[in-house]
Amino acid sequence: MPARLPVKPIRSRGAGGSRRGSALIELALVLTVALPLLFGISGVGVRLGRTVEGTQITRDVAHLYALGTDFSLAGTQAIARTLAGDFNLTATGNAVLIFSRIIVVYQTDCNTAGLQSCPNQGLPVFVQRIVIGNAGLRSSAYGTPPANYIDTSGNIKSADYCVQTSLVAQGFASVLTLAQSQSAWMVEGYFNMPELDLLSGGGTQVGGYYVRLVF
Repeated sequence: MPARLPVKPIRSRGAGGSRRGSALIELALVLTVALPLLFGISGVGVRLGRTVEGTQITRDVAHLYALGTDFSLAGTQAIARTLAGDFNLTATGNAVLIFSRIIVVYQTDCNTAGLQSCPNQGLPVFVQRIVIGNAGLRSSAYGTPPANYIDTSGNIKSADYCVQTSLVAQGFASVLTLAQSQSAWMVEGYFNMPELDLLSGGGTQVGGYYVRLVF
């Protein structure tokens, strides 16, 4: 009986290419999930860090403001810009700080101003407003005093804030109740985060972070 010859298995020439194709498909499927997740985690981390930084900047500046630091001066504005660091606190930068001193108008304020009629009596009003940085990023949540009532030091005259309704700090009464002769020093900060726009692909504006400190 003749001996049988060993039979060699027949391999498909396309098997290796098929395996490589499957691996590429699997890689593509993994990347469709992994890449958005990676960018999302990176975005959350960046936003958290920048939010903490913005809050700390606003708190430090508000402390100085409440202690009497004059932020209408170029020297103290330079200090604020140094504290703001990477946010570039300039007219074209990524941040703005809005300083407001607020009081409630009482009859004695009207008498001091020599006014017989005092429409803003009992209302919180702006007596000072200073803005450092890119004012176009955001306005105050409580109103913007017209520029013609503000002098070069940011101060507003009693004859104006006792009368002009445009100088009333809208909604501030729900934030803090002020007694006669008391003042509130408030700093509002807004910090844009362009790096988050890059992480989102540049197609949408993610926006920035707003914070308010009152002393």
